[in-house]
Amino acid sequence: MSVAVVGGGVIGLSVANELVDRGTRVTLFSPQPIGQITSSVAAAFWAPYWVGDYDRQLAIQTLERLQQLASEGTEGITFVDFEEWMTSDFVESYEENIESTHWWRNLPGINLRIEPMPERRSVRLNGEEIDFPERLRFRSVVARMPDYLAWLERRATESGNMDLQRCWIDSLDELCTQFDQVIHCTGWGAKTLASNDPSTANMKLLAGHVVLLDCPGIENATLFHGKPFDANPIYVVPRQGSVRDVLCGGTAIEVQDLPDVRQPITFRKESVCDDVIQRAKSVIPSLTEGIEVGRGVGFRPVRDSVRIERDPIQQNLIHCYGHGGSGLTLSWGSASRVVSLMRAN
Repeated sequence: MSVAVVGGGVIGLSVANELVDRGTRVTLFSPQPIGQITSSVAAAFWAPYWVGDYDRQLAIQTLERLQQLASEGTEGITFVDFEEWMTSDFVESYEENIESTHWWRNLPGINLRIEPMPERRSVRLNGEEIDFPERLRFRSVVARMPDYLAWLERRATESGNMDLQRCWIDSLDELCTQFDQVIHCTGWGAKTLASNDPSTANMKLLAGHVVLLDCPGIENATLFHGKPFDANPIYVVPRQGSVRDVLCGGTAIEVQDLPDVRQPITFRKESVCDDVIQRAKSVIPSLTEGIEVGRGVGFRPVRDSVRIERDPIQQNLIHCYGHGGSGLTLSWGSASRVVSLMRAN
């Protein structure tokens, strides 16, 4: 069987690896190198985030695989302790919605617990004093994506079963005439590549701006939740790989004008990045000791649900996109689901 995987982000590369592990010959089409794709600038920690409806089993399977990779010392994959600082309104919301938002709290290795702040914590943000009476603590897996994506690409290529093509595909239909199976994993690129498909109509792109710091003093990841952060999320995530750095985010700005998927992303706004790092430093003052080493922006492909299904018209085409901000979180489970769909054909 000849299989084409379209899209070289974390979903496409995970699918390619799942296939080559089964001895399948894969051609991966990706228009841009790793450093220029959305997955490369993702905060990339395991936890369902900015995603519509999805099968929880996808997340569970992925967690198990990532925990295994972290235990094996895979470059770019590490265990990190997290804190979620919660405002009073979020504490109430958390207790009401725990089964939907934090259903994963009892999964092996997570050890999620809620506890009072050890001392009164408050920050001043946009002229408002914000208190955090409680926090969630848990352990998860973080990927430093430039390293992890390079490992995924190298692993599949060195298997001898994957051919990497750096080019953009103009037509999925045309590709379907050349391969036995085509797996469509372009993420936000589906808005262009499958623009005539009604299933892409409800997908929107949320731009996330990030700033990278060299800041060795940050060991734990910190997330902030509550009404003051709904429109302007803040997350601070330390990463390890070829280098150590701290990723500070973020934003969720809806993109109205579709960028050219064949070109590097140029949507980044320096004033937005300035605001991101200022907000992060206001809530974690020790970040002021860090040295800025990079900035980036990526597009979360958010749908009302993750799409993993065989195309209703083109029967040798499988769609796998719309993972929102949870590409890493659902990656290996999605790849396994794709394989199941192929076998069922």
